[in-house]
Amino acid sequence: MNLDVIMWPDSPWPAMRQEWLRAEEFGLGRGWLYDHLNLNGRPIWHEAYTTLAAVAAATSRIGVGTMVTAPNFRHPVTSAKTALSLHALCEGRFVMGVGAGGPGGDSDALGGGPLSRADRTARFAEWVQLVDLLLTRADTDFSGRYFTARQVALGGGEPRTPPLAIAATAERGMELAARFADLWITQDVGQNPAVYAGTPHAEVRRQITLLDEICAEQGRDPGTLPRLAVLGYGGECPLDSIEAFRDCLGRYAQLGITTLAVLWPRGDRSRARLAVLEQAAAECLRS
Repeated sequence: MNLDVIMWPDSPWPAMRQEWLRAEEFGLGRGWLYDHLNLNGRPIWHEAYTTLAAVAAATSRIGVGTMVTAPNFRHPVTSAKTALSLHALCEGRFVMGVGAGGPGGDSDALGGGPLSRADRTARFAEWVQLVDLLLTRADTDFSGRYFTARQVALGGGEPRTPPLAIAATAERGMELAARFADLWITQDVGQNPAVYAGTPHAEVRRQITLLDEICAEQGRDPGTLPRLAVLGYGGECPLDSIEAFRDCLGRYAQLGITTLAVLWPRGDRSRARLAVLEQAAAECLRS
C-alpha cells in the first residue's frame, strides 16, 4: 500500500515549504493539492499549479498532483499546457488529478447560468476527452458543446504524460476512468444518498464493484487501474492513532485500494496526528 497526503495551500509560502519538506522527509509518496479559487473564504489560498511548481523546485523526490482540477474555471487547452509544463519542470513527478467539480464559487466565478449535475457531468466528459487528445497528439482540432480547440499544438504525444487520475464515485465518471485514467480516486464521503452503502468502507466496496463491472464493459482489465482512497473527509479517522491507521490500511487493502491518502493535520491535535503520520509512513515504507 502506498501512502499519500493531501496538502493545504492556505499558509504563507515559507510555512508551506516546510510542510512539504517534512512530508518528503517522512517518505510519503505524493502530496496532492486542492485546486479551487478559494475554500470557505480563507484569507490565503494559493493557486494550485503555481504552488506545485514551487514545491517541485523546493523538493527532490516527493510526487505532486492536483486534487482535483475541474472544468469549473479551467479550459482544457490551458490546463493541458500547464500540466505538460509542470510535468517537465518537476521531472516526471506530477499527476494530473481531475474531477467534475460541484456547484458554487468555482462553477459560477466566470459567469453563465448554474449547471445541473447532469450538465456538469457532460461538460467533464468532454473536458477529459479533449485533454486526452491534447496530451497525446501533436496537433488537435476539436469542436464540442462546451469546449473548442483550433489547430492547437502543445507538444503532446504517446505515451501520454502526465498521467491522469480521475476522481469518480458514479457510473458516468467511472466510465471515463475506465477509458482514460491511470489512477482512480474516491473518498470516504458518500456523494449520493440514494445509493450510499451505509459506511465509508462499504461505500468504497460498492464503488469498486461497480468500477470493475464498468472496466469489463469498456474492455479494460480492472487490474490495470490502480485505486486511491482519500480518508479523513468523512467517517474514517486514520490519524487518530497508529492503531486506527493500521485498521484503515488493512480494511482498504482488502478492497483492492492501492494508495491511501490522508489529510495533512490541521487543528488542535495536529502535533499528535503528525506523529502518527510519520510512523504510518515509516511502516508503509518498510512493508
